[in-house]
Amino acid sequence: MAGLPVTLLRASLSWVARRLGRHTVDFVDEEPDTPAPRTVYVVGEDGHQWFAAFGCPCGCSETIKLSLVPGDRPGWRIRRHWDGTASLTPSVWRQVGCQSHFWLRKGRTDWC
Repeated sequence: MAGLPVTLLRASLSWVARRLGRHTVDFVDEEPDTPAPRTVYVVGEDGHQWFAAFGCPCGCSETIKLSLVPGDRPGWRIRRHWDGTASLTPSVWRQVGCQSHFWLRKGRTDWC
């Protein structure tokens, strides 16, 4: 029962962040068929993060999948901030499709 207020607080902060147009993190066991807008899904199991999946912020409707496995090349790291927002490092540079190049920092898309 002690964890309930913290869970409610995090859910509330994530809701506020999404309303402000920020990307938030959602930890899941399986990737959803259709990602929700501005949600970065961290797919994994038993504390292991396999990949991040989210809709391209340019609006092209493509789903971006990035490896979070340590040692993978290319590979990314994700951080979930106290308010539920997401940061990814390094930047994301799509080589196909829309060819978007951006950073995801504290839930904001910073275009390169």
